[in-house]
Amino acid sequence: MEPSRTKHLHAESYRIDSEAKSTDERPVVESSAKILLSVIICIAFVTRYAYGIDTPQHLEPFLTKNTRLMVVSPHPDDETLAAGGLIQRVLRLGGSVEVVFMTSGDGFPEGVEKETQISRPNAQDYRNYGKLRKREARQALRVLGMNKQDVVFLNFPDGGLRNLLQKHWFDRNPFFRSPFTLEDRPQATDSLLPDVEFNGEDVKREIEKLLLEFHPSLIAVADARDRHPDHCSTYFFVNKSLKAYRKNYPTLDPKILTFLVHFRQWPMGSGAGTGALLNPPDGFSEEGPAWISLALSDEESANKRKSLMEYQSQMLVMGRYLMSFARANELFLTDQQEGKEGPAKMQCLGSK
Repeated sequence: MEPSRTKHLHAESYRIDSEAKSTDERPVVESSAKILLSVIICIAFVTRYAYGIDTPQHLEPFLTKNTRLMVVSPHPDDETLAAGGLIQRVLRLGGSVEVVFMTSGDGFPEGVEKETQISRPNAQDYRNYGKLRKREARQALRVLGMNKQDVVFLNFPDGGLRNLLQKHWFDRNPFFRSPFTLEDRPQATDSLLPDVEFNGEDVKREIEKLLLEFHPSLIAVADARDRHPDHCSTYFFVNKSLKAYRKNYPTLDPKILTFLVHFRQWPMGSGAGTGALLNPPDGFSEEGPAWISLALSDEESANKRKSLMEYQSQMLVMGRYLMSFARANELFLTDQQEGKEGPAKMQCLGSK
């Protein structure tokens, strides 16, 4: 089944009628909040170099009822690990949240083997595992207060995002096929646009459509220096999509916070899951973005733990690691390198 591979690959081909929704009528309060967030990013950046330390600044004062948060998660569970408290906070303030999953987490051999007790899983086993992880994600986000309609699964290949970014950007031979599910495209019911396949251009088109429909004021996305290739690749896909979005809507400039999930053994260690503070990892980049911390209430922390427990398939394999993110705060990085790909992209692509 090979539908026509001729597509319109520009944002104009699917630009929604939101241009008619006078974007200039957005509340002044939202603009003020964005200005304040820009100020804290500048202060954090200056503080870092003025004092030579990585003392995290605080995010709480810059979230309002007008915040429109988009969390772009490489796999089911990353959104709760990194931003489960942030999601709750924005919703509690009356803001809007959309969670976007790049993959369904269906390319995890150790997890599939543990779940199925099959030593050599086949393609259908991996597909079923992806369905399980999607169910877990919906339930986990329900615990955090999310509605089902605000959760989006793009279903691009787990373990394959770097391939799409590096080797399979265009829709041409050799086409990418997941070595796990043996699929070369998302299910038609999961795609936002027609004829979506596993290539980088289609990933960018799907993200652009989400940006055009949701108009986020704040985006939380995996950091470019995260050591997992799906995570750092997610950052670069979002970055590329934002360039087209900003070109179409120059007055709408969402602020970017990045989060770290995979970096050496961090954050394993003493205090995991006991309410201890989450501190920046030792040995992380000494230059560039500054850290911002969000202190969680007791209720937010408890709900985050409950949400993580919904990921039973992952708890079987790496429960202690997941619970090491259940701390009294969450950490984010200010994205000072927007549009500057440089060494981080080389490292992500395995060129450094």
